[in-house]
Amino acid sequence: MRRSAAGALLALLLLGAPALSGCGGEQRNKRQEAVANITSDTAVLEEASAAANAVIRNNMDCDTVNAALPEANRKLDEAAGKIRTPAGRATLESLKAQVRTAAQNCPPGDVVRQQPPPP
Repeated sequence: MRRSAAGALLALLLLGAPALSGCGGEQRNKRQEAVANITSDTAVLEEASAAANAVIRNNMDCDTVNAALPEANRKLDEAAGKIRTPAGRATLESLKAQVRTAAQNCPPGDVVRQQPPPP
């Protein structure tokens, strides 16, 4: 997930927030809670996505992937307990899947994956 993906998540969730707003105090509280949840998820995902991106963007360099993998998995696991919204959970699962794919493509001891030769 790129840095803009966390911003896109925030924008997507904020576009849905007006539907939660209304004249009543209870609806205002729900809206405030939704905004707080979105803000929290954005902060949590920013840190987790930075660690995951260290793995994802270096997927052709297995030495770098294997070095960054423990930290990425730790950050993703920490984030899983802090995510509050369904969209945040979906984003986190997407990051985990991308990290998992990079890890599967770089077994321990595999230093560099070579790209196939051009046709």
